[in-house]
Amino acid sequence: MAKILIAEDDALSQKFVATVVDQMGHSSFVSPDGRHAWEALNSANTFSMLITDIMMPRMDGTTLIRSIRGDPRFATLPIVIMSAFIGIKEIAELLEIGATWFMAKPVDRVMLEDYINRAIK
Repeated sequence: MAKILIAEDDALSQKFVATVVDQMGHSSFVSPDGRHAWEALNSANTFSMLITDIMMPRMDGTTLIRSIRGDPRFATLPIVIMSAFIGIKEIAELLEIGATWFMAKPVDRVMLEDYINRAIK
């Protein structure tokens, strides 16, 4: 069983992703924004992966990814981005700064399960 951090401010997306994670037999931990997710990572370095939105209050997903990749403790943490409002150029930039995969919203369950399985193996 893996512990998966979900950084998402939208309640519907939070619930959907957390439900998929839990139904797969893993443990979900939901953060309502990037700053909360960053604090959770720093206080409990036990997460197997991060699934994050980009547009969030307090700390956006881009800043969160930069913070994570700037800390050697999280150099290999798989990061899945989910967003409905970014284009190809922005996706490429996020992958370049350290995101592992991208998913468009609304999130496809099969794709989400595939990314989780690939990250956890």
